[in-house]
Amino acid sequence: MFPWARMDGRFAGFCLAVMVLPVMAGEFSVTVTTADGKPLPDAVVWVSPGAAPLSPAPSVMDQLDKRFKPFVLPVQTGTQVDFPNSDSINHHVYSFSPAKRFELKLFPGSHNAHTVTFDKPGLVTLGCNIHDWMLAYILVLPTSSFGKTNAQGELKLPVPDGMVKEISVWHPQLASAPEPLVQKVSGVHMQIRLDKPLKPDPRRRPRGYD
Repeated sequence: MFPWARMDGRFAGFCLAVMVLPVMAGEFSVTVTTADGKPLPDAVVWVSPGAAPLSPAPSVMDQLDKRFKPFVLPVQTGTQVDFPNSDSINHHVYSFSPAKRFELKLFPGSHNAHTVTFDKPGLVTLGCNIHDWMLAYILVLPTSSFGKTNAQGELKLPVPDGMVKEISVWHPQLASAPEPLVQKVSGVHMQIRLDKPLKPDPRRRPRGYD
């Protein structure tokens, strides 16, 4: 587990560390499900030791229908993230997280460059000063061996040659501060079933807001 996993205490959730046997260079597949067996999308998964950082391509965190798109965005350290505004209203995006502090005033339909470089590993929680329900996360990782689960809770990762010592999973709805789940496995496919119920989805819009 990386030491910054709980830097942003309000929303940090927790990481699961799963020990695995040697894996040769190739593809590693993961399926993440909730405690009741349902697929868990938007779970960030990375392996350690991972591949060396690559030259990162730019990423996008949009504002659409008064919500951030995507909800969870994993990026490599040094990634430039563009913040367009596809809504017809103003947004005022901010983060007070130790890994990255910034504010951006985004005007309606703005697709000009509003770019932030995420140069420090850690969890960055995003909000909007105008719309309090808007919430998203950027998880900055010091490796290129990471990804995010799809709607079926599945992910395939390229892995470096040699021993994969652990695989970590993060999601903002995981229960906070339990001990990590550790289990020994064999093979190149992991099925991870959470042992705690998820917290409520923090993106739900309060009644009376338009």
